[in-house]
Amino acid sequence: MKNSILNDVEPWNISTEERIAELLTAKRNGRKIAIILYPEEDKASSFRYRGYNIYQATKKSTKWKAIYFFLNEIDTVFELLSQANLLIFGRITRWSPQLDELAVLARNNKVSILQDLDDCICGTKYIKDMFNVVSPDFIDQEYWITTCAHYELISYLADGFIVTNSYLGNLLSTSHGHKPYKVIKNFLNEEQIDLSEKILKENKVATGFTIGYFSGSHTHLTDFEVAYQELINVLTADPAIRLVIVGMLDLPASASKFIKTGQITFHPLVDFLTLEQMQAAVDLNIAPLADNVFANCKSDLKFFEPALVKTPTIASPTFTFAQAIENGKTGYLCEPGEWQDTIMMLRNDSRLRKEIGENAHRYVLKNYSPENNIKEIEECYDYYNQK
Repeated sequence: MKNSILNDVEPWNISTEERIAELLTAKRNGRKIAIILYPEEDKASSFRYRGYNIYQATKKSTKWKAIYFFLNEIDTVFELLSQANLLIFGRITRWSPQLDELAVLARNNKVSILQDLDDCICGTKYIKDMFNVVSPDFIDQEYWITTCAHYELISYLADGFIVTNSYLGNLLSTSHGHKPYKVIKNFLNEEQIDLSEKILKENKVATGFTIGYFSGSHTHLTDFEVAYQELINVLTADPAIRLVIVGMLDLPASASKFIKTGQITFHPLVDFLTLEQMQAAVDLNIAPLADNVFANCKSDLKFFEPALVKTPTIASPTFTFAQAIENGKTGYLCEPGEWQDTIMMLRNDSRLRKEIGENAHRYVLKNYSPENNIKEIEECYDYYNQK
């Protein structure tokens, strides 16, 4: 498969004028308006789940219309705020006086202000857990200390939180004066579902057994260490097994011989549709996570995206994975010491892999499609609406 450049696929690149027109039309038709504000540099990251996908889902809502804007369009948001019911700050990494001004205007117009977060990054209380995941590098740590402080400043403007799971919501509420929170989980978009249908019509050619690890962004070895030695044992026991790592990950020196022989290969970050093709090309997806506060706050996207193309997942039993995966039916939850045996079981039983993949696929289509998340979005927005 041809490698892709990150951000090649950007269905969210809709003109400002078109989004304004959508907002005004929805308002005239009696729908309530949620404005989601994001930094422009985040378009291919959290924004896809928390901005674009929600915008796409609410196209089919009869009650609400979510429209996203970016910080470089903040003047437009000032002009449109009187038309809105909710103002949502989505993973904005820098507080500014403009945000304070926007918050004042929102309150004058009885527009509720919310902060949408998908990681435990609001404030420095849990920063040490983050460093285990993000980076051991001091410069990166300085960046995250500063950035988490900015998220905290923005949280002071908010009336409440929107989060990806209740574990994160409880932490934020407890540490921020018991402000309320509501959950809107991450889910798929129509582009992913359409592509998956095309992928699944193709006949997959069996060429050995490939394990995929899709790390996403810069990730420290701490999470991967949960399963690392057991993976090395598997690669040693069966030279026909390959490990494909997509994203950024530094491996210990003990992995070098497997890299030299091609048993371990690396691919750079790719756009989200190319990622789906790569997830379909592996036989098994793994999602090891360290057992800490930061990991338990994360969403289950590393389960539901591979499941869309019928690729089974083995994951650590963190809060969200344990809620999403029915162990032994839609995937597997493994503690340290259980990864090797579970991998080899699936490696040696293609019928079981197919059954798990198909079970997960059905579950994901039922629970993670845009239309099946409209109710959760509407209930969240209704709860916070003042107008």
